[in-house]
Amino acid sequence: MKLTESRIKEIIQEEVENAKSQQDETKTLQEFKQFLMNLAKQSSQIKGASAMEIKAIAELIVKMVKSMPSGEVSQKINKADDLYSKMTGNK
Repeated sequence: MKLTESRIKEIIQEEVENAKSQQDETKTLQEFKQFLMNLAKQSSQIKGASAMEIKAIAELIVKMVKSMPSGEVSQKINKADDLYSKMTGNK
């Protein structure tokens, strides 16, 4: 079964909402690692993503993780999230 673009957006939105509701659960590094492992397992459900999309998402995740040691980055990530939401119409 091939997923449509709208269904992919729905899945991503659901995962974002789940992630926000699980914020308290990702406070420690171990919990963060587990969260990423679970997200990786769920990624097999996403069909139809282009190679460019996958590469862009992976690069963004790497940039965010690498920026963590430089200090508190949550405000910057929240601003980027707001901008992305405005550009895509997803909240």
